Amino acid sequence: MKNYKLKRTIAAAVSFVSALTAVSASAGVIADDNISVYEFEDGVLNTPDRIFDGTDKDGNPVTASNGKLIFLQNGGETATIKATVPETGVYALTVSAYAPYGNKTQNLIINGVSQAQIAFEENTDGFRDIPLGSFKLNKGENEITIESSWGWMYLDALKIESASLPEVVPVKTLSDAKATDETKRLMSYLADNYGSHILSGQQEIYMYGHDFEQEFEWLKNNTGDYPTIRGFDFLNCANILYGTEDGTIGRMIDWAKNKNGITTASWHVTVPKNFATYEQGVTNVSWDNATYDPKLTDFDTAKAVVDGTKENTYYMACLDALAAQLKKLQDAGVPFIFRPLHEAEGGGGETGSWFWWGKAGSSVYKELWKLTYKTLTEKYDLHNIIWEWNSYAYATSADWYPGDEYVDLIAYDKYNCTDWSTGQPVIKHNDSAIGGTFYNLVEKYNGKKMVAMAENDNVPTLENLLAEKAAWLYFCTWYDGGSDDINFLTNERFNVKSDLAELMQSDYCVTLSEVPADLYNTYSIEGTEKPTEQPSSENPSEDPSEQQPSSENPSEDPSEQQPSSENPSEDPSEQQPSSETPSEDPSDIEIEIGEPSKYGDVNLDNDVTVTDSILLSKFIANQNKYPLKNSTAAANADVEKDKKINTSDLLKLIEFTLGKIDEF
Repeated sequence: MKNYKLKRTIAAAVSFVSALTAVSASAGVIADDNISVYEFEDGVLNTPDRIFDGTDKDGNPVTASNGKLIFLQNGGETATIKATVPETGVYALTVSAYAPYGNKTQNLIINGVSQAQIAFEENTDGFRDIPLGSFKLNKGENEITIESSWGWMYLDALKIESASLPEVVPVKTLSDAKATDETKRLMSYLADNYGSHILSGQQEIYMYGHDFEQEFEWLKNNTGDYPTIRGFDFLNCANILYGTEDGTIGRMIDWAKNKNGITTASWHVTVPKNFATYEQGVTNVSWDNATYDPKLTDFDTAKAVVDGTKENTYYMACLDALAAQLKKLQDAGVPFIFRPLHEAEGGGGETGSWFWWGKAGSSVYKELWKLTYKTLTEKYDLHNIIWEWNSYAYATSADWYPGDEYVDLIAYDKYNCTDWSTGQPVIKHNDSAIGGTFYNLVEKYNGKKMVAMAENDNVPTLENLLAEKAAWLYFCTWYDGGSDDINFLTNERFNVKSDLAELMQSDYCVTLSEVPADLYNTYSIEGTEKPTEQPSSENPSEDPSEQQPSSENPSEDPSEQQPSSENPSEDPSEQQPSSETPSEDPSDIEIEIGEPSKYGDVNLDNDVTVTDSILLSKFIANQNKYPLKNSTAAANADVEKDKKINTSDLLKLIEFTLGKIDEF
């Protein structure tokens, strides 16, 4: 049984973050009532000799906000500012940067913890404002650092303002109009949890490693339950070069049908290293002569999408072998989340791919994805697939997007515990929820697809997930590789056992025992059908000001949706409030305040619980959309007893529900 006190803490924390809708800067240069600006030259530089006045290092004139600019040249160089904010909350960061020497990627570190890699596109016309994303800052002073990874870039200033987060919209619609009922039920269940819960997951190891069950039994023994999602890979069972029956399909069927879990799978499809001499069906290729590394093969990816070529014939044979395995799942009534051709962009741009399927750039890659999708759904009539596409958060990442009609979920692979800034891997514990990356992806794809953490080293802590409002659909920790630097689950430099147990045991996290028993048989499929016409979105706009979240069910307001009645583990009182832009200044809400019946009892049920905190936070965010019942409810909400309703009342109400104060 999960801890009720922790349950109250979760909802209160979510309400607390939602309430912080207005921020007044207390340090730095005040740009307006809601923005503060800090000059990097006034901060701490580990290379202080790299400050330039009015020109770049080559003597070219450059206009900077305060006349001065700093230069990051080598890996590991840092520029740090100390910013003060009045309340703990989520803030939007924008850096003024100048990158005349090509596309660069640098690291963002907040209070000593790496938060994201930031891609800076080449620009030769001076400083530009580059949005870094939205991140949690603590009340008081915070250290914000730009650390050089690729270097060779100039910085001017950092702007901090209150964050206006995009809405997190549950999406049930599937791209495949012929999706099986089991697949629709799974998609519906995923959507019913999105934004209010995170599903737990764990990747299993490949054949010839340790026992397949090792990670799962460790989780059960150390957290109290198994994960909801089990990750697989078709590397061996669908490999035409050195394929081996490793029991993958049998374990997937068992996890779904007997264990009542959810399955996901990637596909590390390999090609011969020496493709020029390879003869299909004749040449024997062992695992050490096959690869998915683009640098180790002469396989021409661009030809793989051209009918009649040797490369195309090879890839179609790979799909044929894969389809034979997937049909076994469909025949058994098992749907799954499929993440093929993953991590295609790699290090960023058109030439940074780590896998052969991204070797020829984004245009060819998108054609390869569509070929994969159409072949499996149309030629082999496979409709038990939820299609998950791997994105990065670079400015160029949307160039690789195959399009809304070929994708169901957006995935991100998080490995931020390994620091490469010095050129050598150094493991540093990092339990950030990388909320900035989450919302970057929500915006990048216009809110039309739910966003998941398909691979991760560290699992973010419960506190960080809630404080950063990082509403990842699920996490799926990679398996233990056998040494400290790759034992992602059990090495506490990645995952602290007590932190992981706290998350898994909380009501915010869904574990295996909480999955509805009727998931694949009777769970509601309402809203999962594909619309008759669905426009393509090959290249989503990356201008957040032009992006509108999609509502697959226009008649429903996502912020008011209740969890499915078929999932008893979901408590409507715990639904995450919408991150609305407040209709008015919350410190000056005008409403008739009558006589109180019981301070703190906002919903007038004669009890003071976390539900009252949520109702009050939603009212403060938008009193027109979420009005209080009457003047008595307003009087009960005025726990400060000053005839005003604002965030001060909310914070005091939260303290009461957490047991920090005994009375108002």
